[in-house]
Amino acid sequence: MTRLVEVKLAARSYPIHIGDGLLEQLPALLNRASGSRFAIVTNTTVAALYLEKLLAALGSCGTVVEPIVIPDGEAHKTIETWAGVHDQLLGARLDRKSMIVALGGGVVGDIAGFAA
Repeated sequence: MTRLVEVKLAARSYPIHIGDGLLEQLPALLNRASGSRFAIVTNTTVAALYLEKLLAALGSCGTVVEPIVIPDGEAHKTIETWAGVHDQLLGARLDRKSMIVALGGGVVGDIAGFAA
């Protein structure tokens, strides 16, 4: 089951998709998005399970994807981890129209959200 939460802000509203099976739906969801550059922020544990499959699926869509893998665990929810993610986003030339996907929960979502 998936759930859509719509964050409504004056000029910058956006959807948040939550639920099971989203990994398979992600290429289709991103194809409908207006951005042409994407970053996937994940951790070492989740990356080992899903990142290559996701990159292969997104690569077939012709989008530019920047994978960003951070260390796993609460101990890595630091300004240094955020700064590393931020530097990679800038290095990949992502901008305000680009999309950031948090592949994982907890620290991954916090760091990706703060970087966005």
